[in-house]
Amino acid sequence: MLVEDVDGVEAGREGCIMGVRDNMLTVGCQSRDRLHLVLARTWQVLPRELFRRLSAREEGAVDE
Repeated sequence: MLVEDVDGVEAGREGCIMGVRDNMLTVGCQSRDRLHLVLARTWQVLPRELFRRLSAREEGAVDE
């Protein structure tokens, strides 16, 4: 999951990590039209499960 808007791909978009070099990742994000390859830093990307847990925690804090 991209946690920030990166190179025109919106936050929250799922993608597959295509490559890793130092602290940069190449992430493939599919849109309706085509596959976008995005360069992202490691802190701009979260594993799906962690993203879901943090989102649920944030929603719970807003409801209180």
